[in-house]
Amino acid sequence: DSDLIMMLYRDSYYNPDSPDGDTAEVIIVKNRNGPTGTVKLIFKPGLTKFLNMANQRV
Repeated sequence: DSDLIMMLYRDSYYNPDSPDGDTAEVIIVKNRNGPTGTVKLIFKPGLTKFLNMANQRV
């Protein structure tokens, strides 16, 4: 039994022509001690690095 489950989704992985090519989503599907939801991040594939988007929450 886990306290926190997060999943990553990048539309550009499945759809190379996606206009959201540098965007990734962290989807919090279970959080025993807090809220669930989706957070959008900027993904830099050349560095395999995720960066915060300025005040973006979905």
